[in-house]
Amino acid sequence: NHRIKLYGDWQHAGMIIRPGNEPWIHNMVGCDPLYLVDHNVELLEPTLNHFNEQYKSRLRTYVINEFGTNGMLDDLPEQQFGFCLIYNYFNFKPIEVIKNYLIEIYSKLKPGGTVAFTFNDCDTPGGVDLSERKFMCYTPGSLIISLYNDIGYDLVQTYQLDSACAWVEL
Repeated sequence: NHRIKLYGDWQHAGMIIRPGNEPWIHNMVGCDPLYLVDHNVELLEPTLNHFNEQYKSRLRTYVINEFGTNGMLDDLPEQQFGFCLIYNYFNFKPIEVIKNYLIEIYSKLKPGGTVAFTFNDCDTPGGVDLSERKFMCYTPGSLIISLYNDIGYDLVQTYQLDSACAWVEL
């Protein structure tokens, strides 16, 4: 939560993929504009309900399709985002889907922009346990590191949130 506060800045556009109903979204209301992105409009409703009508009219909502023939984020502007947050979403995605997102987000970030995300770190026993019980996807941290290095990201911050999930800022 305190890391998210660092990026809620009116000088930069922000994006949240799968915002859900988390209270930390209030730390990003300073982003101008703030984009909310998910698979369908109904999944964005809990987030929108956090705000009054005036602020809702300032939010930009986008529906994406991970399985389409075009890029998932094609409708979003290039090199405009100062911050992109993907919290508790990659935990449930296979490595190839994470790779596709990170490639597309790379082109959406402005120079110096940051993407922060969580994932199920299967370099830890807790991450492997969740994967084996089919609660989260198998995503070894070593593969995530290789993936973001190959794309061209620079690591800003990383730490373990708990026995399974890791936080990464690129």
